[in-house]
Amino acid sequence: MKTRIITLFFLLALLPVQAQTTWGDAFNRFKIEARADGELFTTDSTPQFGFHGKYFNLKLGGELGGGFSYYFMQRLVANPGTVMFFDNTDFLYLDYKPTANWRLRFGKDAMAMGGFEYDAAPIDVYFPTTLWNSIYCFQLGLSGAYISDDGNHTLVAQVTNSPYINSNGWNYDAGLVSYNLCWYGNVGHWHTIWSSSMIEREWSKFMNLTMIGNKFTFEKWDIYIDFMHHALAINDWGKNFGVVSCANYYFTPDFNIFVKGMFEQNKSEVDLNSAVALDHLLLAGHTYVRYGLGFEWYPKGMKNVRLHTYACRMQEWDVSNTMTEDCWNFNIGATWSVDYYQLFKK
Repeated sequence: MKTRIITLFFLLALLPVQAQTTWGDAFNRFKIEARADGELFTTDSTPQFGFHGKYFNLKLGGELGGGFSYYFMQRLVANPGTVMFFDNTDFLYLDYKPTANWRLRFGKDAMAMGGFEYDAAPIDVYFPTTLWNSIYCFQLGLSGAYISDDGNHTLVAQVTNSPYINSNGWNYDAGLVSYNLCWYGNVGHWHTIWSSSMIEREWSKFMNLTMIGNKFTFEKWDIYIDFMHHALAINDWGKNFGVVSCANYYFTPDFNIFVKGMFEQNKSEVDLNSAVALDHLLLAGHTYVRYGLGFEWYPKGMKNVRLHTYACRMQEWDVSNTMTEDCWNFNIGATWSVDYYQLFKK
């Protein structure tokens, strides 16, 4: 069934090719990528360890002519979809750019939210925050963007399905939406991804999720600091938040060391006084701490092969302030890709 769907997508994408663009334009992105990790978790009982595949992605994209373009990324997994066949598709959208300053987009896309950890491709993220792991960020929706003349600032307004549809196991027609506003900025060495979202969790009841991401880049090093805040009600401010930061030092273009740390908490009295979990990002009353370091290496300068390793300490406290987790995660892995477009181009 999935093979037929992908084939149909190819055919639809090619409809305008003959009249408006070339074969090379219609497929200017064609790539597969994969990542596999070996992991060890030290626990009070029996240690957990083994090797597993993390990601296997197919990426396609191209120009359709007349200001239209498309992008498609399929996460190839063995599990069937639950809501519809787009479940395992991270991206499948149509772009329309009538001018250099304006862009409209319809289809499956990442929710327009801030933070550099959130904005990174999942295949490039190591020991992420609990929020990153919990939110169903790829949703069907519609967005509009304004791009400044110099290209350094982009303002995105977006309406998508609410991620509560996924976390509650509802169908797409549950009628819940998320309203997202996001600013991507570049000011010299300073880069920003700031956003505020109103995520509908029940009919006319919302969670506010504010994400403020700042990144500073220099020749040999960079660092980002993301602040995340979510509130279930007007009087719920200041109780649910998280901070995550990651710094990289580049000894060479092919070798870097990174240090990453995070703190998250959910002290919502609204959630604690409810019979069901209203905040699906963090467990009510819980606190999470993670920190660690590692390195990335591209052997012999090959950008299609990346090796990594890291060590991370993971801690968690429950509603009674009792530590429920305290372990180390040791990881070694490899990421590789094949860029078929570049091969065909050569």
